[in-house]
Amino acid sequence: MSRPIFPLMMFASLALAARPAVAADWPEVPVPKDAKGEIVSDDMTYNGLHMRASRFTVRLPVDKVKAFYREEWGRGMIDTPHRGKSVLGYPTRDAKHYITVELTQAGSTTQGQIGVMELPKKPPPAGSIGAGFARMPDTTVAEDIVYRDTPSPVRTLSMLNRYSPQQNSDFYARNLSSKGYVREPGKQPCKAASSECVSHYVNGDKRITVASTRSDAGTVVIAVIE
Repeated sequence: MSRPIFPLMMFASLALAARPAVAADWPEVPVPKDAKGEIVSDDMTYNGLHMRASRFTVRLPVDKVKAFYREEWGRGMIDTPHRGKSVLGYPTRDAKHYITVELTQAGSTTQGQIGVMELPKKPPPAGSIGAGFARMPDTTVAEDIVYRDTPSPVRTLSMLNRYSPQQNSDFYARNLSSKGYVREPGKQPCKAASSECVSHYVNGDKRITVASTRSDAGTVVIAVIE
């Protein structure tokens, strides 16, 4: 569960509004001078969109990093505040990809998360996000991410509902056991008053981890399917 989750859902519709195009080579994304970076994934699917992800750290304030990208991209850059962070968006000139750069201030440095989405000819089918994985009624699927550059694909789902962590935990215990999964002994029991419940399930070489955490908006459920 170490892979970062990208808050790109609100920007996906904007990207899809751009002119559809045939797949092409991935564009290079500039980073500020002296930035230190790493690849997160060379091959992943985010809410049905094929994309790549990387991140960087640079000893500059967020405003200076914004100025760098504004100089690179000009008026085509979109600056959107999102949960106390800045997310820069940029449709490539050939309209084949959409780039996002999420900027977070961390002391004297800025951390950047880069996502490059390949624009499809048409939006993902309705109901495809979260498809195939059981969830409680009225659960909203915020993110459905599949990492394909691992020895075997790893899927991460981020969901939100109004049930308690224990109710979510009990639901998946029943559902996954009916599919042949065995629940591993937990470090601490999940109780009615628990603010977080984490469970691990195995079925042969298949593994699923489900974490349910209480928040102000409801209960956030993260499922990692390996």
